[in-house]
Amino acid sequence: MTEQEQFEEILRELGELLLQLGDLSWNVVLIGGQVLALESLRKGGSGVIAVTTDTGAVIERGYSHEPDLLFDMDGTEFGAERLPEVLKLRGYERTRSFRWSKTLPGGVMHLDLFAPAGVDLEQLPTSMTPLPDARLALRGSQPVFLPMGETSLRIRLPDAVGFLSMKVRAKLEQRPTETKDCFDIFAYVKLVGLDDVRASLKQAGEEGQALRDKLQRLFWSTDAAGVLDIIAYAEGLEEVDRALLAQAAVDLFADL
Repeated sequence: MTEQEQFEEILRELGELLLQLGDLSWNVVLIGGQVLALESLRKGGSGVIAVTTDTGAVIERGYSHEPDLLFDMDGTEFGAERLPEVLKLRGYERTRSFRWSKTLPGGVMHLDLFAPAGVDLEQLPTSMTPLPDARLALRGSQPVFLPMGETSLRIRLPDAVGFLSMKVRAKLEQRPTETKDCFDIFAYVKLVGLDDVRASLKQAGEEGQALRDKLQRLFWSTDAAGVLDIIAYAEGLEEVDRALLAQAAVDLFADL
């Protein structure tokens, strides 16, 4: 099974899981790298996390095989206690406090669960990781529908402010030495488009302005941390092409 086939298999399983969750699925927002994957699919792409340079070179980070799910736990009337029951019925086992895993024909699928920071962890139906930026992700989320062979995937995606806030926090606070978050930020802005990102930042008011400032600090020059993270994925390019890519990243975020 190819990596793309494995990715599609995981999305089909996710779609079937959400269908079985019923009304509970309306309270689920996809976060993390798979947001990029679904945005790519919506625009006719393959779902691979990648950036195409101005010279036509394609720089890939690869496929995201681990869905991260944020549950809106504002009240318990939606029957959240069904979540672990449905997971077990579908063959998942809890492999970490916040992670459920299932063996598929193409490999093991890991499902990481998140809840808004500040909720009573004792009241959750199963262990979840508290997410500081959950309010932003939930507030601007919109449902998307993607056909996946004989089934379909219906799930909510965060808007630009929700997605970028989580990625910026991850880079600045949670994993500052890793390169994937800034690459994902760059890929997201190029994929979604400056107009949509600007509109989301403007709608978010002061929070949007604060996020814009953080983005511009990460990508303010060709030797800024965010730009260096992008270039780390472009080792196969000629030096002149890497320089052009670095300047393109600076220009993109300057235009925010």
